[in-house]
Amino acid sequence: MKNGASIFVKADLNMKDYLRRIVVPNVALSIVLFISISFLIRVYNFSRLVKLAVYIVAILPVVYAALYPTAKASSKSVQTNSRIPYFATYFAVLSTSDVGREDLVLNIASEKSLEPIASDMRKIYLLIAKFNTSFPKALRFLSKRTPSKVFSDFLERLAYSLDSGVDLKEYLLREQKTVMDDYETFYEGALYDLDVFKEIYSSVIIGVVFLVTFIIIGPLITGQSVEILIIFSLIVVLAIEIGILVVIKHRMPEDRIWTQNAMTYERKQKMIRSILISIVGILIVSVLYVLILKPRFNIPIYLSLALIVTPLAYFGRMLDKEESRILIKDENFPAFIRSLSTSLASSGGSLVLVLKYLSSHDFGSLTKDIKNLYNRMALRVSDMGAWRHFNADTGSWLISMFSEIFRKSIRLGAEPEYVGLVISRNFERLIRLRRRRTQSVSSFKGVIFGITAAFAFSLMTALQIVEYINNIFSNVQVQGEFLTSILFLPSEQSLVLTSYVIILIITIHSLMSSIAIKFADGGHIGISVYYFVVLMWISAISMFLGEHIISKMIRTGSMVLPIMEVMT
Repeated sequence: MKNGASIFVKADLNMKDYLRRIVVPNVALSIVLFISISFLIRVYNFSRLVKLAVYIVAILPVVYAALYPTAKASSKSVQTNSRIPYFATYFAVLSTSDVGREDLVLNIASEKSLEPIASDMRKIYLLIAKFNTSFPKALRFLSKRTPSKVFSDFLERLAYSLDSGVDLKEYLLREQKTVMDDYETFYEGALYDLDVFKEIYSSVIIGVVFLVTFIIIGPLITGQSVEILIIFSLIVVLAIEIGILVVIKHRMPEDRIWTQNAMTYERKQKMIRSILISIVGILIVSVLYVLILKPRFNIPIYLSLALIVTPLAYFGRMLDKEESRILIKDENFPAFIRSLSTSLASSGGSLVLVLKYLSSHDFGSLTKDIKNLYNRMALRVSDMGAWRHFNADTGSWLISMFSEIFRKSIRLGAEPEYVGLVISRNFERLIRLRRRRTQSVSSFKGVIFGITAAFAFSLMTALQIVEYINNIFSNVQVQGEFLTSILFLPSEQSLVLTSYVIILIITIHSLMSSIAIKFADGGHIGISVYYFVVLMWISAISMFLGEHIISKMIRTGSMVLPIMEVMT
């Protein structure tokens, strides 16, 4: 990498704070874990593989502390790359206003929505305003200290152009395509990483299936404690699922769908109503299960659990429908902003009059929000408040970002036609990238559904085999210790605990996987409860099939063996 700054500079990490807040606590935690594990190993008899695994767990805090600066720099790089389109758009449209370069940098540096780029621009402002550094020199200074290659290249090109005497407005207009091309490369690279991650995810979950299956069956041969091993498997599954969430969260571009103030009064009422309906539905289903279904039918616990959580799907589905409406509004916004900027530039009239004219046109699902924007602007109470309510009504993160850029640039005297051209072009490219992300996430959901079914089926199959072996040899009467020397039969309580832990593992997997889906597509985290219900039913059906298929195979085998003995 061409940047010569240290990893601590790129990560905005102070060495003293790093040692005090990260290194010392994690080393202390690692020492405590090492001592505790050493004590447990002396008390309980573990195999070498389990000993190795628990000692690896003990050194994980030290590994985390060592990798923290690199991870923080990588996270900042992803966040910076995710804000590049908004930064480049804002920078370009402000360059046509009456604001000087120093104030231009200060305006960008004050935008909290552009973090962490805003923090970097504050450094440039301080270099220019406080240390009398030239603009190109300040840009080059920062380019060597940012972890983002896309941002670094942009700053280098800008510094070179300013040294060459190129007009800032013309350069930034041409630069939009280059910046968006770089962002598209970064975005598509992240989507490719997601496609690769799907394969890795499948391999990891398959490995977990083998591990947990071995832990279920292994004690029959090794004689180790079933309770300790199954709890160990629960910890392993939880650690892996959390690791998967962290990877998806920090590797995918930050392309949110919902804006921060999207919860308008209407949406809040819908959300509260759907939550109440879901809670009441859970209570009704629970009462019906306890009073009617459980006494009359022998329903397995996993099917009962899936049945009880089913009403949660109503809340998640409501949010999913709202999210779909927001995505449709995103599709209509470029046409609106082009019409608004063109009319404003050609008529020379006020923004209120242009909005009055446009509010009579059809902009799809955005039409009602545009009419509300005009009505609020016509009151002339607060233009900023009117736009803030418009952003909240649309609920869109993209519309919120670009409408704020439009409002502030027009207020500062930027050229309306130029502003509309830059915003609409960049907005449409982001929409196209989001469509590709939707396709990648759809295939990722398919992988999760298939893996969850296989996971649940395999664990239930392993448990059925153990229960069958335990039932056979528990009834065999052999004198001495011959049988116990070759097989270590678990107690009935151990098998019950194992079945409960398996259900808990499947529940954790379903919950984490549903959250991973929403981390991947950038949508509302509340929608994950809908996918949680879907995954719970997939798991329950797969466990039911695993239980009954294996039981039928076992019964068939039990009938065939006596027939073969008679025939021979």
